[in-house]
Amino acid sequence: MPRQHLLPVAVFLLFFSVLISPAQRDLFVGDETKYGQVVREMRATGAFFLPTLNGTPFTHKPPLHFWAVDLLTFPLGIYSTWAFVLPSIAAFAFLLWLMWRRGGPLAAYVCGTSLLIWGSAQTARMDVAFTALIALGLLQMEKFFERDDRRALLWCGVALGAATLVKGPMAIVIGLLLFLLESLRRRRLPRGGDALSLLVMIVLPLLWFVPAVLMGGESYARDVMVKQTVGRAIASWVHKAPPWYYLERLPLSLFPWFFLALASAVALWRTHRFLINWILAVLLPYSLMSSKLDVYMMAMIPAVALLVAEGVRVGVRWARGANLMAIGIVFVGAIAGGVKMPREFESVTGVNGLIAFTLVVSVVAFIIAARASLVTSTIAAGAVPVAALLFVAIYLLPFVNGFGSTQALVTVLQRQRVAPEEIALYAAPYLWTRDLPRSLERVVYADPETLLRTKPSLIVTSRGHAKEIAPALAGYRKVDEVRMIGKWFDVYRR
Repeated sequence: MPRQHLLPVAVFLLFFSVLISPAQRDLFVGDETKYGQVVREMRATGAFFLPTLNGTPFTHKPPLHFWAVDLLTFPLGIYSTWAFVLPSIAAFAFLLWLMWRRGGPLAAYVCGTSLLIWGSAQTARMDVAFTALIALGLLQMEKFFERDDRRALLWCGVALGAATLVKGPMAIVIGLLLFLLESLRRRRLPRGGDALSLLVMIVLPLLWFVPAVLMGGESYARDVMVKQTVGRAIASWVHKAPPWYYLERLPLSLFPWFFLALASAVALWRTHRFLINWILAVLLPYSLMSSKLDVYMMAMIPAVALLVAEGVRVGVRWARGANLMAIGIVFVGAIAGGVKMPREFESVTGVNGLIAFTLVVSVVAFIIAARASLVTSTIAAGAVPVAALLFVAIYLLPFVNGFGSTQALVTVLQRQRVAPEEIALYAAPYLWTRDLPRSLERVVYADPETLLRTKPSLIVTSRGHAKEIAPALAGYRKVDEVRMIGKWFDVYRR
């Protein structure tokens, strides 16, 4: 293959790689099964404008992502994994196009092989769509500052407003902070015409939020504004971490590009300040927030990818060494996995094959990265972890489904032969599998008061939360147990 075709082919193969796992997997326990229930209720009740979870308005996320999934369930079915992951796959394709257009195919490749983005592109979460819209908006902002193009600034407001409808107001915070940093750097005072973009950015989500508040009432508004927005920012009840959390986690969040990104940032920070400020505009506000998750750093990865692509283009110092280090980490990780393999993985067919495959690919990639051109070296560094995860998607997905989805719980419930209306789940995941018996849609997701009042025939509870419903469990005996995502859930029968 001619060298000039290698990188474009790598990008196209990268896109097709995210189409493998959705054909075989179920939604996984956590946000995915929760979103499955939200969409299931949208279909059942017609609550399109104000989605609900367990009959209560769902305030954790804005509705744009759920609207897209809900519409896709009409042609694909409500128990099609594709209906839930296609928005992320489409956003992934759009993000690759954006990066290619701004920084060439290498920027697209680096962005797409960032494991945080590559993995999320195959999920029912809205993070890739959020990141793609932020990237679109901030690239329009760059165009505005470079060319004084007010139309670009207006499109920036539209993109960030849409991103807010996908995942919340941090899109606006990131945009405003970057605008401030760039204005200070360029010594440009805000002008009256800039306000139109700000107006669009705020009004667009309000077109949904104001009617939603009128429909949901005061309690809905308070939950969205006080608990989900202000609460997560200053006094989170979940995912609390100190301000330096993301600095410690960046090597993992940006893998496999952390070392090359660091080398590029050191070499290019004077000439590519917009990208550096973009990274800061993501890192600083999220670091100050009380609630922290690694996935929040995804919004900086497009800037990192553009920086890395430029660093490779100019041949920054230590670039090849950074690629070799990333490959070496995967190699060492495979050895460590073989030496200290968790007991539950020892009997799984294909795990040893995964380790052997990863070791071989790492050695081959290390040789290529050490001897080939810097661009080819970078392709090799990005290909190794993706190749290992593709092995999992092709050969180990049945095991992953059994470990991470609600398949095992569905099997346990069917074995008990209890009417679905007599089954109550407490602190347990929402049921979702591709072949879910439709009768199990009628199980009850209960709170402690409901359990005491109704006394269902069967109760499933997280082992860690069983004490919270101890009075309700009086008169029940434990009849089964199931493990999902490393946590134990117990089944009690009256």
